[in-house]
Amino acid sequence: MIKMAGLGIAMGNAPDEIKKIADRVTVSNEEDGVAEVLEKILEEK
Repeated sequence: MIKMAGLGIAMGNAPDEIKKIADRVTVSNEEDGVAEVLEKILEEK
């Protein structure tokens, strides 16, 4: 599923095999990883 998403993002606490195939890895969900990666994506635009 992460490969088919278009932009696969793994959380920092995801299993290593998921992080290896993800396009990006962010911090854990307990560290607001979703917010962090969204901010970085929006800054790039």
